[in-house]
Amino acid sequence: MQKLIDNTLIHYQIVGKGETIVFLHGLCLDLTSMKLSYQHLLASTEYQQIYIDLPGMGESSTFLSPQPTGDYLIKLIIKLLDTIKVNEFYLGGHSYGGYLSLGIAYNCPKRVKGIFLTCPVITANRDKRKTAHHLNIKKDDFDLPKSKYASDFLEMNTVITKTTWKNYLRKVISGLEKCDFSFIKKLQEHNYQNYQLQEEENIKRWQPDIPLFLLLGKHDQIVGFKEQVRLDTNFKNSSLLILENAGHNLPIDQPEIFASCVKSFFTT
Repeated sequence: MQKLIDNTLIHYQIVGKGETIVFLHGLCLDLTSMKLSYQHLLASTEYQQIYIDLPGMGESSTFLSPQPTGDYLIKLIIKLLDTIKVNEFYLGGHSYGGYLSLGIAYNCPKRVKGIFLTCPVITANRDKRKTAHHLNIKKDDFDLPKSKYASDFLEMNTVITKTTWKNYLRKVISGLEKCDFSFIKKLQEHNYQNYQLQEEENIKRWQPDIPLFLLLGKHDQIVGFKEQVRLDTNFKNSSLLILENAGHNLPIDQPEIFASCVKSFFTT
């Protein structure tokens, strides 16, 4: 499905019926990464799942005017939800999609029923983040095939096995191949000022009643986990889990624990 929102064509897919969960993927990926992670886990539940391709990624169109900003992306997503008549909803976000999820919740807290985040960005400026030390844990005597994506896999994943490599190819490559990297560059220029939400500092101090689940990787060199712990202490109704053998691609590194957390949050 596609909707034209402020001259930007936004692609999305709807699965199931019931209470709505809006899923937002990480930067340079597409809705495939979220759909393959969540859909099978929610198949027997009464949730309407809306998987969205962020502008410039997946099958959504690119825009360079007005200047791409995080705040404008939030505006487009909220307008999309208004257009398809979604009033109250849960949010599921990964990495930058988690950052945007927090921004959406901050902008319309009465509409958001809960937030489930994996490895969310908390500080947009990468130079100011408190990141962790990345490592690779090789198992099963797996020899990584020669591939142009092998270096990215090793950089983003902690657990290196035949299974994690296979799932990386299924969930990540689609987004990388469709991404408009000129749009990403435009979004992140001026020392991440466009990428950063205007209310970032206020979000860090925000103390809402919205239920929050944070699932983090101990070896996440992209966003770390320490800033997310602070966010957890601010939310009045929150759960936090930091996984030892996981990095930024946590749903791929630890699919069993990820699945257990998803089912716990969305079925209780």
